Amino acid sequence: MDVRFNYADKTRLEEILPVCFEILYENMSVIAPTGDSYEEDLRMWYENIYPLMEKAERQLVLLYCQEELAGYFQYSVLDDSLLMEEIQFRAKFHGTGLFRQLYTWLIKQLPKDLCCVAAYAHKNNQKSQSILNYLGLACGNENKSGNSFYYKGSYRTLLEKYRTQ
Repeated sequence: MDVRFNYADKTRLEEILPVCFEILYENMSVIAPTGDSYEEDLRMWYENIYPLMEKAERQLVLLYCQEELAGYFQYSVLDDSLLMEEIQFRAKFHGTGLFRQLYTWLIKQLPKDLCCVAAYAHKNNQKSQSILNYLGLACGNENKSGNSFYYKGSYRTLLEKYRTQ
């Protein structure tokens, strides 16, 4: 499978984000549906995503298989911590090894002095919770709204898992 990873050009968000939302909506409508309409979910996502993408530390990695956008990954590096914000793959790419390839590529891009890695997982999203546990992150507190769990772990564990791949 021909795979490549590119950082999104933030000046082109108008064309990139609609495709990213399609991937997100496909997954979340199964994993953790909001009960809102597609249009309401899209509006809410745009209201949240645009201010976040303006931040220099917020990165958006686009994952391509052949020439198709197979998924995306959003993250931030704050001080000595990696905050994994959102990772989504089209359903047909689940279980293809794309996740492993992404993390093998990602650790080569990140600063070498990171200590911690953290993420949130929606309480209804058992798949994300399982992945975060697999990555060596421990479940801690809930977020402010109470709908997600906060996970935290050592960046070294993540590095050791994917450095030699």
